[in-house]
Amino acid sequence: MEHRPGRRRGIAAIVLLVLGAVILGGVTVAKAVNPPSRYTEGKAVGWTMTPTYTNGESIYLEPVAKGGLRRGDVVLASVPWSLQKTQMNRVVAVGGDRIQYKPSSKVAGQYRLVLNGTPLDEPYLEQWKNPSAVAFNVKVPKGYVFLMADNRMNSDGSQYANNGPVPADRVTAKVVAYPMAKLAVWGQLAGALVLLLGGVLAGVARRARGRAGRAGRAAAGTAAIPAPAAAQPEPGEGGGEGAGEQAPVAAQPGPGDAQAPVGPGGRADVPS
Repeated sequence: MEHRPGRRRGIAAIVLLVLGAVILGGVTVAKAVNPPSRYTEGKAVGWTMTPTYTNGESIYLEPVAKGGLRRGDVVLASVPWSLQKTQMNRVVAVGGDRIQYKPSSKVAGQYRLVLNGTPLDEPYLEQWKNPSAVAFNVKVPKGYVFLMADNRMNSDGSQYANNGPVPADRVTAKVVAYPMAKLAVWGQLAGALVLLLGGVLAGVARRARGRAGRAGRAAAGTAAIPAPAAAQPEPGEGGGEGAGEQAPVAAQPGPGDAQAPVGPGGRADVPS
């Protein structure tokens, strides 16, 4: 098979473009599929839960079963410190827990809340941020939850004395991670990246074919120039046959040569 410049890159580009289109198409279909009926889709409002959730980010909610709240749950609750009807917060402690914080003390070089005498690990917080702007020591009553936002330095919560723990029945829903939502986000990024790579390869292959075409046309133009013709002899030159040749010239007698007498009528008399 004849090798054409850029052929392999062109094939790879086609494969990547088709693959990217399939990925984006699959993501579109996946996003069109409604989540289970127990989920309700919503939007995060404000920046109180950053970096976990940002303003305008899609969230999925599910009803809270009685006694179904656990430490670490992200919830939507009607809280007295918010002007909105509901606000996203994190359950840091539940009824019966003792939660406290002393800004002057560190655990393993890092400020931490202390839950029931044990330092609380909170991987959802940015490491350089303190877990609270104020000190507190609270025993959470039964049937209450202690709520704090993830953006601790720029939000309100149960850690302030005028707020305190919130009745558990004020929690209206739990924020859950719907797998298809995360898959859709990563699928969109992957599809766009594959399409971009396919477009770059297609451009490279097209340039390679263009260079090869120009080189071929240049070579064909050089081959079409005729070679210079061989020099032809002028008439009278050389000894070839044809119209340019002259009849042989008879040898002229020299001064010393004997000549036969010419008789009347131009006939030479040759002595016998």
